[in-house]
Amino acid sequence: MDLASLKTVDNPNKNQFELSIDGKVAFIAYKVGKTNDVYMVHTEVPDDLEGKGVGHKLVRESLEIIEARNCKIVPLCPFVRSFIQDHRSDYEHLLSERAKL
Repeated sequence: MDLASLKTVDNPNKNQFELSIDGKVAFIAYKVGKTNDVYMVHTEVPDDLEGKGVGHKLVRESLEIIEARNCKIVPLCPFVRSFIQDHRSDYEHLLSERAKL
């Protein structure tokens, strides 16, 4: 598995950011609010991919997609919230005024 060569993509039909690895999909489910805030609801990484940096890559690249769209986030998912707390200086500017860490 060459994680560096893989890219997270947005699947708007499923309302999730996805990272496909060896036929398996890690994803972050999201909802877009009335003011275009992106509510990051749930992160799921297949069991056999856990502990390999997949979740962190998925969150990081999802945040980059959101930032490129000039949107703000509300991290409802504990994994996403923890990632942002650990990298606050890099991602705090993306937090919606509705967000709580």
